[in-house]
Amino acid sequence: MIQDPTYASMNYNKITLAFSEVNEHLFLKKYFSDSIFQFRVAFILVIFLYGSFGYLDSQVIPEYATAFHAIRFLFVIPILSIVFLLSFTRLFQKVWQALLLISVVAGGFGISIMTMFAPENYTYYAGMMLVFSAGYFFIKLRFFLATIAGWSILLIYNIGAIYYTHTPDELLINNNFFFISANLIGMFAAYNIEYYTRRNFFLSQKLDNERLLVLDANKNLERTVEERTKELLKAKEQAEESDRLKSAFLANMSHEIRTPMNGILGFAELLKEPGLTGEEQQDYIRIIEKSGARMLNIINDIVDISKIEAGLMKLEIQESNINEQIQDIYTFFKPEVEAKGMILSFNTPLPTKEAILKTDREKVYAILTNLVKNAIKYSNTGTIEIGYSKRDSDLEFYVKDTGIGIPNDRHGAIFERFIQADIPDEWAQQGAGLGLSITKAYVEMLGGKIRVASQVGVGSTFYFTLPYNAVLINEPVIQQIVPSDNNDLIRKLKILIAEDDKVSEMLIDKTLKTFGKEIIKARTGVEAIEACKKNPDIDLVMMDIRMPDMGGYDATRQIRKFNKEVVIIAQTAHGLYGDREKAIEAGCNDYIAKPINKAELLLLIQKYFHK
Repeated sequence: MIQDPTYASMNYNKITLAFSEVNEHLFLKKYFSDSIFQFRVAFILVIFLYGSFGYLDSQVIPEYATAFHAIRFLFVIPILSIVFLLSFTRLFQKVWQALLLISVVAGGFGISIMTMFAPENYTYYAGMMLVFSAGYFFIKLRFFLATIAGWSILLIYNIGAIYYTHTPDELLINNNFFFISANLIGMFAAYNIEYYTRRNFFLSQKLDNERLLVLDANKNLERTVEERTKELLKAKEQAEESDRLKSAFLANMSHEIRTPMNGILGFAELLKEPGLTGEEQQDYIRIIEKSGARMLNIINDIVDISKIEAGLMKLEIQESNINEQIQDIYTFFKPEVEAKGMILSFNTPLPTKEAILKTDREKVYAILTNLVKNAIKYSNTGTIEIGYSKRDSDLEFYVKDTGIGIPNDRHGAIFERFIQADIPDEWAQQGAGLGLSITKAYVEMLGGKIRVASQVGVGSTFYFTLPYNAVLINEPVIQQIVPSDNNDLIRKLKILIAEDDKVSEMLIDKTLKTFGKEIIKARTGVEAIEACKKNPDIDLVMMDIRMPDMGGYDATRQIRKFNKEVVIIAQTAHGLYGDREKAIEAGCNDYIAKPINKAELLLLIQKYFHK
């Protein structure tokens, strides 16, 4: 198909001018309805002229008058009349172009014979020109068929003139000059006529579509106004409710941010006081750590919910071991749960080879983590259980607790944004009220649904489903490494810290000093590459992603060209979704987000350097 350069969306065949199948059918139907009246008028005129010019036969060339009258009145005019009468039948629309082609060829055939037998009489040449004009312009024969008719008539004339009447060469050449010229002019004109007819049809279609939209809009205007009025009233109520929630949310956010900041800044100030005992110092430090973690959670939730609402949160589908993820979460939260005097357990019924799903590993981890955090927050005694069960084509996960429970009228509301800001004091806990909203969004992005079953004073169970698209594997799952406080289990390492921020560098240095036999430092990506070249025996590189001159991703790619073995752990203050995948793609072995959690970093060290 050729695309019209003037109307980029008008697709048509350059030779036949035909549209694609659907549009061509519509065009032919419209072309017929627009042409039928003009066709009938044109045919009446053609029949009349073809017959009335018969008087010239007797006047101009009486010796052939009888034969010419037979051609006119016994052959051509009957064919034209039959076609004209058929135009009043239902069948005509399907075959009318073929019948017009036959009519033009029949009329041209008759005139050709007359021209052959009266070559000196230019009256019949004029008749031939009229046949060409009728075929190309008047009787609504389409360009492509009119072209076939015109050249067929010319071919008939030449065959007869050469083999039957033996027309002199000079006269034959002169006649062909005029007939060919007439055909070429007719073709060019007919092509443009049909092209602009089709273009007008195409534009008319577009205009009709727009008109239909306008008519439809006008038709439904009253109903729309009524619906809009109801919606406006509802929106007004929602806006008032939203304003109230916003005010409550802002007050809650102010409280949630200022409270941990008060803990961080206040106890940091108290640490400066002389004469503090070691126990007091450790208490203050624990409070600062707890306040910092609380603030970081709030910031992460606000960033995540903003990305979800802006449509920037993307899925990264990969193979994920569900059993391993649940065990990781169990290991991570077990100390915190047991510190509250509670029991944490998990249930992973599928064997390892059937527990590998194609899903977004990070989002599944975030969902389970949010639900477990929620269970810990609202439970003070009893148990918390994480697990799943197979339900037809889904896996149904659950997090069950024996906490305070949720009133029945709040079961739906708890998944709404900022709902923490709008619940009674006896149910409120620390937090922005975004965790369950983020969890619900993640579950739905992964093709699942989330619900809650809860009873006040008994506990809650959160259920969510994921499509069960297991990837069967035969390889054993790598054994999980549990963090250990025994640093002797890790061999002494030669470590490169690539970090441009001095405070971050000091923190990493202090954290890794226990494991380091030698620590090298670099402030830029270029310095990190040079350090690796000069020290091929480096065991570990802590690679900051954003550094002057050259970033961590590019530096990692350069290092991987000459050192495939060194363990590189990416570290970044961005902490955005997808950073882990970017780091692995660049050649890093693993990834950790700032602020760096000491336990998490030690877990990574043990993972790669466990004796």
